[in-house]
Amino acid sequence: MNVYRIEAPVRSFSGESVGVQFTKGTAFVDDSRKENRAALEYFRRQGYGVALSDGKTDEERAQELVTGAPVQREPLAPVVLFDSADHSVEEVLAHLGEADCGEAERVLNAEAAAKKPRVGITSKRDEILAAKTPAAPAGDDTKGSGA
Repeated sequence: MNVYRIEAPVRSFSGESVGVQFTKGTAFVDDSRKENRAALEYFRRQGYGVALSDGKTDEERAQELVTGAPVQREPLAPVVLFDSADHSVEEVLAHLGEADCGEAERVLNAEAAAKKPRVGITSKRDEILAAKTPAAPAGDDTKGSGA
């Protein structure tokens, strides 16, 4: 697991963006979950500063200050992203069925950019992404209400 330091374009920003809490323009995100990896990609696309952090939590830094010894951690296995080129159409579609919206979009974009995109996957792009996108709540039709 890697921990990234995120710097917002507006240095005074304190609040939440794509599920990540910022304080005075800075946030920390690890890449252990799909949602976090999607947030990291969003921040990169939007021009936020994204850099590897030392990965230590505030508690670990405090412990090191008190004890004078570095905190020992178990090494984690590296995160390996799903590569559609290594799988059959059926396996890719099964993965897409389980993936969140960000992962589905990443895999579909990679498939579309391949030298030989597979129609059995790319032709289902809209259908797959529509199934991943939350629908508007029922009864939320404000058109014509004068609101």
